[in-house]
Amino acid sequence: MMKTSALLFVIACFSVVNLKAQDKPVALIKGESASVEQNIVKVEALFPSLLALSYEKKMAQSISLYTTLGAMSYYGGGTIARDIYGASPYYIFMPQITVQSRFYHNLGKRAASHKNTNNNAANYVGLTSRFYHEGLYLTNAERLPNGSAVLDLMISYGMQRSFFKRINFDVAFQPGLRITNRGAELLVGINLQLGFIVFSN
Repeated sequence: MMKTSALLFVIACFSVVNLKAQDKPVALIKGESASVEQNIVKVEALFPSLLALSYEKKMAQSISLYTTLGAMSYYGGGTIARDIYGASPYYIFMPQITVQSRFYHNLGKRAASHKNTNNNAANYVGLTSRFYHEGLYLTNAERLPNGSAVLDLMISYGMQRSFFKRINFDVAFQPGLRITNRGAELLVGINLQLGFIVFSN
């Protein structure tokens, strides 16, 4: 009799556990399983990169490594610009490389709410390093100050959204430090990139 009661108790416990597992909301399961894409290749434009090629690689479930190779742009016009640069309007293009680690902190929450998470459409925090040289440029300006190598180190908070399967918009606020041969200074950066997704999986 004791053995039968013990057996019935064990069966009852397993049944309760199994029912709870089956009753787990599908949305919650979807949120827990949400993950960044393995690989994303994009062509991007706007600011600070007028044109860039980017590659984002999955490092963990919600973490990726984002790299861009592009051209930073500066342009303007007017009397002051003519006095400083000897041209109005003027343009300056400088090659730059950016490496950024990203943690998509609300990817699971968006997936559980049935919001679009394709191509890493979520909010992120990241550590960003950007390198360029002010002496390497393409410009129509007749006069430019002597330039040096520049390393920008920034903390990024941004949001990325995807539309129409291949269109991507990325905006981020990026405070940090700008380091040159003259020393370090505070930097407040803004990133606005409109991208076309060439490949993702």
